[in-house]
Amino acid sequence: MTNTKITPAFAVVFSTVLGLTLVSGATSLWLSCQDGLSIEQKRLFESSSTTWQMGTGAIFGLLGAKAADILHEEESDDEEYGKDKNKS
Repeated sequence: MTNTKITPAFAVVFSTVLGLTLVSGATSLWLSCQDGLSIEQKRLFESSSTTWQMGTGAIFGLLGAKAADILHEEESDDEEYGKDKNKS
C-alpha cells in the first residue's frame, strides 16, 4: 500500500464541502423539529435540505475520485515493478 499525498487544494475543497454539508444538515434537523414554520422558515428548510443532499453526493464523489487515484497509482506501481522484474 502506498502513501497517497493529499494535496492542499483537495483538503480545502473537502473540508469546505464537509462543513457546509454538516451546517445544512444541522439546520434541516433543527427546523424539522420546530412546530408551525413560517413561510421563510419553510423556504430555509427546503434550501438546507437540498444543500445537505447535494453536499452528501459531493462528499461521496470526492472520496470516489480520490479512491480512483489511489487505485491508479497502485496499478502503475505494479506495472513498473513487473517491468523491472522482467529486465533482471
